[in-house]
Amino acid sequence: MSRYFNVRGFLDCEYTDLAAIQAVVAQDRARGTRFHLSEEAVSLYLDGWVYQKREINWIAHAFFGASVKSEGVDLILDQLVRLAEIPELEGVFFVDDDEGGPSFQWDVSNGRVSTRQEFHD
Repeated sequence: MSRYFNVRGFLDCEYTDLAAIQAVVAQDRARGTRFHLSEEAVSLYLDGWVYQKREINWIAHAFFGASVKSEGVDLILDQLVRLAEIPELEGVFFVDDDEGGPSFQWDVSNGRVSTRQEFHD
């Protein structure tokens, strides 16, 4: 039986950076085998990305939310590592194990992704 994780979070960026974020995500549609995922699974998981449609004041947002297998978690983390290279990009993502295992928080800032593990009692 497969193990699933609930992954959700957001990135703050310049409105013009949304196109760069979308380009990185689009590249991954062909990278599924690297994560042992079928093309269909990658396409499904990447549809979890949602982008702000128009400029609202001075900041834009890209959101992600999906329930994914562990290989999908690896895919999303890999994307975030590459996205973190966009200057001034910041965000936070939460990863929860559907079986009650450890939860993780990924913080995106200063050009990198840091991981913090949280345990459930």
